[in-house]
Amino acid sequence: MKLYHAKYAQMRHGIVSIMEDDFYLPDQHAVRRHLHNNGFYAVSIKEQKPNLLEWSDVRSRAWQLQLLRALRFQGATASAGTALINIIEGETDPKRRLAFLPTRTVLKGGGSFSEALKALRLFDAATMAIITAGERAGDLKGVIQHAIEHTEEKGKQARIVMTTLSWLSFDIVNIVGTVWAAQFGFIPYLKSQGTKATDPDAIARFNHAIDVATWVNTSLLIVITALIVGGVSFVALYWYNRQKPDHFTAKILMKLPIMSSYLRNSGMKESCKLMQRLLFGKVPLTEAIDIIVEGVTEPSCNLYWRESKQRIMAGSDPSRALARWPLTKGERDQIVTIQSVEQLAEVYGSIAEERALMAKTDQRRLAITGIILLMVLAGATVMTMVYLLTVQNQSFLDSLKELRS
Repeated sequence: MKLYHAKYAQMRHGIVSIMEDDFYLPDQHAVRRHLHNNGFYAVSIKEQKPNLLEWSDVRSRAWQLQLLRALRFQGATASAGTALINIIEGETDPKRRLAFLPTRTVLKGGGSFSEALKALRLFDAATMAIITAGERAGDLKGVIQHAIEHTEEKGKQARIVMTTLSWLSFDIVNIVGTVWAAQFGFIPYLKSQGTKATDPDAIARFNHAIDVATWVNTSLLIVITALIVGGVSFVALYWYNRQKPDHFTAKILMKLPIMSSYLRNSGMKESCKLMQRLLFGKVPLTEAIDIIVEGVTEPSCNLYWRESKQRIMAGSDPSRALARWPLTKGERDQIVTIQSVEQLAEVYGSIAEERALMAKTDQRRLAITGIILLMVLAGATVMTMVYLLTVQNQSFLDSLKELRS
């Protein structure tokens, strides 16, 4: 689907009038066909291609919350579709108005509220799943509040992650800067200055010390550079293949001691909470699983929902198909005993609460581990610099001894 701006002619009582409008359709032929079917004659059809930076600037979490809150406020006295049209018509920001054009076209063309919001490309898969579930259940007004809570919670998690990454990045940059300065600044300076001593033993000690410092600092430089390059490459490959739980990056991630536990608990918390909302919204179980799989990126969590659906479609009892790893024994026992969809929704709600607590514990462990690793790297860097200063001072002392003698 693409956004097109068309000029078209209409003839009434022998008078030709030129009009303009926006259309959200697959291609120009579809626009031309739509105009022809409605008795219009196309004059020009141009695809609207906004600047990529402009689109990225406007799609923020702040706008998500602002739009959802406006929908909740206006939805109290009007339908969700009417409320969205009113918001679009009242928007004054030109960038947002441009982003709203596909949404407006879908609504004017008779599309559903969820289809219109999906065309906006503002909300993530989980938020859209919540809204879709509410629309199917006929409770859009009630589900908007759930979407707001979900977006706010995602924002809190994003701020925590960004804060953690910020101080980690600051420390890593300092460590890397120190190692590079020593490798390409301080050590070459010591080599060029040499020692003023003339005693062969003192000269040998100085050269040996410089060689040891060079070897240690070079090793640190290689290790740190390899960790950074490897980490960035791994994250990029994993994100590119995030919907492939059998990819080698996903398999490695599932085996990392603390990180795997944190991501698994976070993923299960989000997906189980979403499953609870979808089931309460009267969405069929298999459709709910399809919706969840679209938004789940954690490998073990993604694999859980995929294999659960395969077992259900193969004829297994849903309670037994869903009672499997990565759920704990206690969680599996709860699911096995369910007698209705409502009970299943409640069980997934309790699992989400328990996983949230487990994720917080893993988060603390992850932060402590990161601090320890940084302390080790920082300690090695500091000790290397201290050793270099010691070599410099020893060279100076050897020179003084020779001058006295």
